[in-house]
Amino acid sequence: MIEIQDLVKAYDGFRAVDGLSLRVEPGEILGLVGPNGAGKTTLVDLILGLFEPGSGSILLDGKPLNEQTIPGWQACLGYVPQAGFLADGTITRNIAFGIQESQLNHEWVREVARIAHISEFIESELPQQYETLVGERGVRLSGGQRQRLCIARALYDDPKVLILDEATSALDGITEEKVMSSIQKLSGGKTILLIAHRLTTLQECDTIFLLNDGKLIDQGNFHYLMESNLTFRQMARKESEKNILESQKIS
Repeated sequence: MIEIQDLVKAYDGFRAVDGLSLRVEPGEILGLVGPNGAGKTTLVDLILGLFEPGSGSILLDGKPLNEQTIPGWQACLGYVPQAGFLADGTITRNIAFGIQESQLNHEWVREVARIAHISEFIESELPQQYETLVGERGVRLSGGQRQRLCIARALYDDPKVLILDEATSALDGITEEKVMSSIQKLSGGKTILLIAHRLTTLQECDTIFLLNDGKLIDQGNFHYLMESNLTFRQMARKESEKNILESQKIS
């Protein structure tokens, strides 16, 4: 269980996270939403243990996240940022990143690639399939292909907690839906935390936390927030209008 109590993180006097408290139960699928500058990424960085809060605490099964507990905590995490890093190596080595050759599980590499919906592309379109070189920073792949490869990498270590920070932003809606459906089906005991650029990605979340100005202003499932929260409805309407405009441009 992750419990956040009165968390504060400020930069040059600006509170990016301002007295935020929330609770995450094991095995839940959770969403973080809010306008730009709401504090979503800062909160994730604090949960990852990348920065220390100014005040407040993060408790993991009742134990504080600190210098002693951070290494063990980070070993349980799978994290995919919006722009993930790819090394100038093969598809396999990028999925099983940092794994010694003698310990590499090629069958599992293919399985996590399937879950991330990148296996068909690898096996049917790349000349050397999983041994194809991706180029420096994955230059030979599209943005969506790079993101799916990074998701496969995060899944390779079978993390207890999976954090996706706009990790599907370069995917089209149909592919994103397939990727998220596969991840949700395997969740089992995994806790999944999503920052999504499309609200529709969060429809299957157990709880969505709505942030603004570093504060938690509401929480609930997708249906509850659509029914009861004006800010959430406005965000959904703007997203729908944007999608209509983009479809008109394409047609």
